[in-house]
Amino acid sequence: MNTKNIPAIMSLSAGAITSIITYLIGYEVKAMLGILLAVLLLFYVAGLIVKAILDKFQNEIALKEEEEERLRKEEEERMAAMENEEAEKRKGASDIPVPEAE
Repeated sequence: MNTKNIPAIMSLSAGAITSIITYLIGYEVKAMLGILLAVLLLFYVAGLIVKAILDKFQNEIALKEEEEERLRKEEEERMAAMENEEAEKRKGASDIPVPEAE
């Protein structure tokens, strides 16, 4: 998931909503701009926090997947080694001469 644009999207969306609401209520332009600036900064910081949390979760998920893959490969290698040992035991057992019955 690309989280790069989350702060910008959050702040711009909040800014657009704020602009529309302050216009409809009838604020003066100077008051509208002050409110808009505060909203943009507030939501940009909130977006940075959300982005950091999502990035942390993504990193944790990636580490967990890597660990599971490593464990799966180790298990496959262990099973292959056990199969090789069994095959060598069977091969070694077939080399032993069997006395013939008279």
